[in-house]
Amino acid sequence: MSKTIAAIATPFGTGAIGVIRLSGDNSLNIANQVFKCKRLDSFCNAVPNVMYFGKVCCGEFFDECLAIYFKAPHSFTGEDVVEFQCHGGIRLLEELLKNLLNKGATIADKGEFTKRAFLNGKYSLSEAEGIIDMINSENIASLNAGYRQLSGNLNKKVLKLEEQILDITASLEASLDYPEELEEEVRENLPSKLSTLKNDLQSLLDSAKYSRIVKNGINVAIIGMPNIGKSSLLNAILGKDRAIVTDIAGTTRDVLEERIERKGIFINFIDTAGIRNTTDTVEKIGVNKAKSCAENADIILMMLNSNSNITNEEQALLDSFKDKPIIKIYNKMDLGVCVKDDDGIYISAKTGENVEQIIDVICDKFISGKIDSSGDIITNIRHIESLQNTLNFINSACLNSEITPSECILIDLRAAYLELGAISGNTASEDIIDTIFSKFCLGK
Repeated sequence: MSKTIAAIATPFGTGAIGVIRLSGDNSLNIANQVFKCKRLDSFCNAVPNVMYFGKVCCGEFFDECLAIYFKAPHSFTGEDVVEFQCHGGIRLLEELLKNLLNKGATIADKGEFTKRAFLNGKYSLSEAEGIIDMINSENIASLNAGYRQLSGNLNKKVLKLEEQILDITASLEASLDYPEELEEEVRENLPSKLSTLKNDLQSLLDSAKYSRIVKNGINVAIIGMPNIGKSSLLNAILGKDRAIVTDIAGTTRDVLEERIERKGIFINFIDTAGIRNTTDTVEKIGVNKAKSCAENADIILMMLNSNSNITNEEQALLDSFKDKPIIKIYNKMDLGVCVKDDDGIYISAKTGENVEQIIDVICDKFISGKIDSSGDIITNIRHIESLQNTLNFINSACLNSEITPSECILIDLRAAYLELGAISGNTASEDIIDTIFSKFCLGK
């Protein structure tokens, strides 16, 4: 009999509703000792998946409460589960939890409910990790990525790769046992099978290159000469006065970062100090920070003047970042346009004219068609590392596969299988499992 665990499942603090969960073989019996309902002589006779209204004993006082029984194995954990939905308030929930513990429950560890779900075969390890990814999501793209992982999309692909490895492994092992009958055929087909496996792995791993952007967003640095309208542009994008704007050149000394969300992805705009040669110590620090932000950005917005030609200093700045995606923004069109550039965007940061076009271009060029917020994108660092290690082992197996002894190839294949199994959970060590679920919150 597994111990029955209990935990508060809602955030600490004041709220309309507070939830406490029980999971384990003794859940019904413990719940029956604290919950009373006019419809039932005993909560042990509760019909699964039916919500009952009654009173629950919270130590020295009672609360009106809803209780639901989920019968094993048709529950989140795969065990008997009881949920209490009480009035919110941390003191009330703590008193109810204390009473449940007095009746025989044990306080749950972090992530223990989901860990039991994994151990009871309700979820694979990667699916369970999708739950915590959804909980921690801050934008639509990462939320969708977590949900698709929870839905088993990644696990299906990993299991298919595992099957490919096992198929090649089995063929090689059979050829060692029956060299005269099988060796020639197996060795002839080996390079093709390894190549297919390698390509499938690489295809899955390619989606991970967008993982940082999905989770944290696209970094867009706004650079240019002093007093060109960088801070005004940031304010226009946000629709509020976030950055200080004056007619004095060099007002912005430090970087200022703000984000908006478009198509499920964060776009992080970074306002920087005007870049120019200066002897001012503080301003020089700001200039160096601006250059560093530009170097590390995914996209650069180069602010220029629409009513004057590009200066030598501005051209040198453009040339210094020629290897990065640059969008030229010609500001102050409300004062006139003297420069023609088909690749540029003409705006007025002061009036807001055409500012939204900048966001449209960023979305069209760097999000649409490249980052699908509803697609399968691997965002978990652990999964990325395991897939990369798997690919390294397969690359090693592919190297001179026509002449390398089968025994050596088998070593690489077995190592690759272990790496993939760490994602699905088939070969994950107890330490890995404990570490993963320790990142979950209490009650989940």
